[in-house]
Amino acid sequence: MSLYQLLMKRLWLPLIGLSLLFGCAPVQFDSSLPGDDAFLTNQPPDVIVDIQEQLVVVPVRYYGPDGAVHQGQLVVNKALEGDIRQIFETIKRSRFPVESVLPIAHPLIQKKGPYGLSPDTNNTSGYVWRPIVGSRRLSMHALGLAVDINPRKNPYIKGDLVLPPGATYDPANPETLLPNSPVVTAFKKLGWEWGGDWTGEKVDYMHFQKIPPSEKEWVESYRGK
Repeated sequence: MSLYQLLMKRLWLPLIGLSLLFGCAPVQFDSSLPGDDAFLTNQPPDVIVDIQEQLVVVPVRYYGPDGAVHQGQLVVNKALEGDIRQIFETIKRSRFPVESVLPIAHPLIQKKGPYGLSPDTNNTSGYVWRPIVGSRRLSMHALGLAVDINPRKNPYIKGDLVLPPGATYDPANPETLLPNSPVVTAFKKLGWEWGGDWTGEKVDYMHFQKIPPSEKEWVESYRGK
């Protein structure tokens, strides 16, 4: 089964149910998924099929900076689906503003820059086939085991390198993740690591990652111990 077929199976049936249940509720759908050819075009030639088969798309609802409820889609490893549903309940309940949640392969995101890292992209995402910044080793994102939230407001910083380019970390901004943020607390309660806690040469405020015990050997087979 292709990634697109998997996404369609897991996304559209729940969305149809939501539309029947909520009728004319004021939920805004950020965008539709692209066709299968778009997913293939946006995936590098070395992408591993086994990893893609571990992925699921999780429909999520959240408040945007505009104060409206939006519907998005987050692609993650299936072992983390339950966590993501719980965390986005906290995100929605706390009204923490999220700008957009689209799969990284979506053409609206790809058009703006590789992996969505561009000055005008503030998209929350999970899976993306790429190495760690500055390394050849697979990123946790490549395994679907990491999530980046509001990267424009919660950048990766290593010395003079700031990603996305031009991003700033302003604790006064409502889209910024803080140590006492309900969102950060929700992730940590479920065993996720937050890049905002990292010490040393780099900090990654947008980044959360988790290796479920059941997936430890599988992760080591791709990333090493």
